[in-house]
Amino acid sequence: MSQKDVIITRYRIIEKQRVTRDTSRFRFALPPNIDFKFLPGDHIKIYPDRNNPLEFRPYTPTNTPDIKDYFELIIKHYPNGKVSGYMKERGLGDDVAVSGPDKGGHFEDGMAKKIGMVAGGTGITPMISMVRSILSRKLDVEVFLLFANKTIDDIILKEEFDKYAEKYDNFDLYYVLDKGPEGWPMGEGRITKDLMNEKLFGPSDDTVIFVCGPPMMQINLKKQLMELGHPGEKVIFP
Repeated sequence: MSQKDVIITRYRIIEKQRVTRDTSRFRFALPPNIDFKFLPGDHIKIYPDRNNPLEFRPYTPTNTPDIKDYFELIIKHYPNGKVSGYMKERGLGDDVAVSGPDKGGHFEDGMAKKIGMVAGGTGITPMISMVRSILSRKLDVEVFLLFANKTIDDIILKEEFDKYAEKYDNFDLYYVLDKGPEGWPMGEGRITKDLMNEKLFGPSDDTVIFVCGPPMMQINLKKQLMELGHPGEKVIFP
């Protein structure tokens, strides 16, 4: 589909909530006549100027696909970000121009019995819908999340993920911080090849690894995962 064929729809913000110091959660009302179908890991695009379809930024819905009355986005606000700055100024009742959902590197039922997730910062957003979907539907899938951030206060939805780790036997996680607070029991520094080898599921026909973060992080970690024996087609960028 060319840019001139993009179908742009305006959705109204019905909830806005701060998540971390520089991220916010937005919920947008879905009118009953809108067929908003997606799989966890698919994305939409936001246009600050609906008359300019060449300027946009993709975001991944964080709600589960079975929710039909709204969709949810978690957006990081960058100091010079055109779209993130635009969204920072939006409030309840404002309409936002959106296209999609569009297909991404998504989770599908039956694709694997063991799923590793490696996320850096807001790279967690595609994983949120995946984790919520797998756990809420009680799928026979084991999930391990390896999640890197600058500080403990930057961990998006930490309380929710921690509750999942306590409640569900098929979900576990490990946080990595640039520098943890005193007594921090998990990782510091960066996600490394050795750490992925230690924490993630090993290569198998029933294993896939999702990787999402800054572009160079994704490229480097996929290379390292392939060196650990994971086939390239089993390392997925949402």
